[in-house]
Amino acid sequence: MNTLALRRRGPRQRLRDAARLWRLGRRDPRLGWLLLDNLITTLGASFTLIALPFLVMRLTGHALDLGLTATLEALPSLAFLFALRGFLDRADPARVLWCCRALYVAINAALAATTWFGLITIELIYLLALIGGLVWAVAYPAGRACFGLYIRKGLLPAGNAVFAVASSLATMALPMLAGSLILSADGERGLAIAFAIDAVCVALSLPLIAAVRRRGPVRRRVADVRDDDAAEVADHVAAAPASAIPRSYYLYLLSSTVLVFGPVQILLPVLLVQRHDTRYLWIYLAQFAGIFAAAGLSAPGVPPTMAAVLRRIVLCWAVAAFAYGLLAWSAYAAAQSWWPLSSALLAFGLLAGASNYYGIQSLSWLQRSADARRMGREMTWFSAATMGAMPLATLATGAMIDRLHWAQTAQTLAWSILGVALLALLHLPSLHQNKAPGTRVPGAA
Repeated sequence: MNTLALRRRGPRQRLRDAARLWRLGRRDPRLGWLLLDNLITTLGASFTLIALPFLVMRLTGHALDLGLTATLEALPSLAFLFALRGFLDRADPARVLWCCRALYVAINAALAATTWFGLITIELIYLLALIGGLVWAVAYPAGRACFGLYIRKGLLPAGNAVFAVASSLATMALPMLAGSLILSADGERGLAIAFAIDAVCVALSLPLIAAVRRRGPVRRRVADVRDDDAAEVADHVAAAPASAIPRSYYLYLLSSTVLVFGPVQILLPVLLVQRHDTRYLWIYLAQFAGIFAAAGLSAPGVPPTMAAVLRRIVLCWAVAAFAYGLLAWSAYAAAQSWWPLSSALLAFGLLAGASNYYGIQSLSWLQRSADARRMGREMTWFSAATMGAMPLATLATGAMIDRLHWAQTAQTLAWSILGVALLALLHLPSLHQNKAPGTRVPGAA
C-alpha cells in the first residue's frame, strides 16, 4: 500500500478496513491480550508515578534526589544497547517480558512493604530505582519485539494507535485517582498502598503474557522453526542474509527525543508551577485530544518506504516548532489575560498530537520492516533512541530554563528544530525509494 493509496482512502474504505481489522482481531486474541496487558500495567504504573515523587520529597525534600531517581531508572537502557544488544534476537521476547514483569512484582512489593513498616530510606530507593531501570531496559524492547513478532502486520498500526489512546487516557485520569488516595491517607500508608496496587496489577498481567506465548509468534525466526524445516531455513538465510535498519533512521528518532518532544517533560511542569493556576490543568485534556486525533490519522497504516516515514517525522517536527514558537510568542506578547492559557492549550495539544503521530508511525514501520531474526536488536536500538535518551532531553532542557528562562528556552527550541528539519530535508533525497529493509523467512506473516 503506497502513500497515494493512503491519501485516497475515503470514509467508507476506512470503515471497511476497520471492520476487517476487527474480524482479524476476533480470530486472533493475541492483540486483545496485549492491549489488556497494557491497560493493567498502565493502571499500576500510574500509582507509582505519583507515589514515588511524594515518597522521595517526604524523605529528603530535595528535587535533586527526585531527578537522580529518574535518571537511575532511564540510563540503564543505554548500557543494555552496547552490552547485550543481540540478547533479544536469541531469546523469546515473550518469555523475557514475563520474567521482567515478575521482577517488577518483587520490586513494587519491596517498596510497599518497606514503606508500610517505615523501613524505607533514600538509599534503598536509589537501589530499587537502579534495579527497576535495569529490568525496564530489558522489558521495554522485549515488549516492542513481542508486539512485532506475535501480532499480524495488518494489525500493527491500528494496535499501536489503540495503545497510544489507552495509555494517554490512563495517564490523564488515573494519576488523579492515585493522588486522591495518597493525599487522603495518613502518613506513609497511602504510599504503601499505591505501590501494592502496582504490584498486584503487574502480577495480573503475567497470565496474559503467558497466554500470548503459548499461542506462538506470527513471524517465525530461525530458532522458532521446527527441525524438519531447518534445512530449508538455512538455505533461505544463506541466500538472503538478515538486513539491518539503517542507523540514520535511529538518528531521526534520537533527534526527536532530545530536541523535539523530550523537552515537554520539563517545560510543562515548570509552566504549571510558574502559572500556579488550576485552569492550566486543562492542558492534559488538550493533550488527550491531540493524541486521539493522531491515533485516528495513524490507524489506517504506514507507508512502505523509510523515506516516506521520515518525511512524516519531519512534518511532525515542523508542527512542534510552530507549537514552541507559539508558546514563546504568547509569553513575550500576552496582551490579554486569556491568551496565555489559550495558546498553551493549543500548543501542548499540537505537541502531544505530533509526538504520538510520530511515535505510532515510526514504531509501526519499524515493527513491520525489521527482519524477524533481528527484531530484538532493532527494538533495543529503538528503546535507546527514544526512552533511553530521555534523560539527555530533560537535563538539557532544565539547564536551558535555568540559564535562559522559560520563554527563551521555548524560542530556542523552535529555531533549533527548524534548523534540524532543514538538514533533514537536505538528507532525505539521498535515501533510496525502495521497500523497507528486512528479509522474509518461512513462517513470516
